[in-house]
Amino acid sequence: MDDAILQRISRIYAAIGSIEEDDPQKLKATVIQTDKIKAVFQDFRGGFSDDDLSNQAHSVIHNIANLRDHLRRWASHHDQDKNKVDDAVDNCPQLQIIKDLSNNDKHGYPPRDGGHSGKCPQLNEITRVMRLQTQANKGSMIAMTVGTGGVPKFIGDGTAKAVVTGDVVDNDGNRIGDLYEIANKAVEAWESLLVDYGLLAATDGT
Repeated sequence: MDDAILQRISRIYAAIGSIEEDDPQKLKATVIQTDKIKAVFQDFRGGFSDDDLSNQAHSVIHNIANLRDHLRRWASHHDQDKNKVDDAVDNCPQLQIIKDLSNNDKHGYPPRDGGHSGKCPQLNEITRVMRLQTQANKGSMIAMTVGTGGVPKFIGDGTAKAVVTGDVVDNDGNRIGDLYEIANKAVEAWESLLVDYGLLAATDGT
């Protein structure tokens, strides 16, 4: 049973990894050059269609959301407090939103009574964007230029990767947050619970 849970975690990590791309060779811009103009077009989609990006986004959502029931079953079979699973969801708005987005995809929108989060979240404008992030250190920087053949060049000590994401909004269209950030916060909440259960080793910052 432990192996089954850890396999689920590995699937979550794989799903997150599938929506990230940090290889500049796979993020080439389109270079347009004629006698009259020279232009560069970059959308970071990497040739993926809207359906491709939607499939990747929903794979992340479902893998994160579906861990709840498996963890509750594991806890019951191992004399652990399964209420900790529900507490983890109740104490993490991002997990609640991910759970609602998963239910929306299975059962349709809008969710009953606003869903678990009470916000009636829905996912719009799924795309892939470049994410530049500095380190926490003072003076850290990251910048991007376009090199030969449209290949991005990154300058600095920060990280740069294209990520699949989208706008999470409520039923009035008010923005709740960014899917990529919400998903990563939700994964952190599961990791904290798994450390508490002894299924993952604690790391610095956990």
